[in-house]
Amino acid sequence: MKIKMFVASLAVALMSAANAGVVVDVPVEIDFDEQFAAGNMLTARYSKNESEQIGCGMRTYAATPEGAPAFTFGFCQARISEEESVICYTFDNAELTQQIQSLADNSFVTFRWDENNDCTYIGSSTQSQYIMFSKDEKKARKKRDKDN
Repeated sequence: MKIKMFVASLAVALMSAANAGVVVDVPVEIDFDEQFAAGNMLTARYSKNESEQIGCGMRTYAATPEGAPAFTFGFCQARISEEESVICYTFDNAELTQQIQSLADNSFVTFRWDENNDCTYIGSSTQSQYIMFSKDEKKARKKRDKDN
């Protein structure tokens, strides 16, 4: 149920994206019961919470002369605090690693994992509303809004 509410509220926020200058801050959320994490990478990066982070990465290893095969693995991680963090992995799954490759600095990231911490879903949305304002831009925007 929490996921449905989260997705619904995100959808409402995105519907307003047709307005110029929309900025959507989406802090990192981890739901351990539903095995789901989501958040905007830039919101996490500029959060006052120094522990907050979300994102995904990949590593590819070449075959070795000793006969070990080449392999690629991906991972996604989210952290709110030392006690609230999760990481999931995917090994040689082209669909999931392709999704990881599509991430950008301003991506909204979602992922799910199973009981073995294997990633079962990775999603992203890369749109202008996820690009954060600098502190100066935020001040100027607030002043403009007050003046109007």
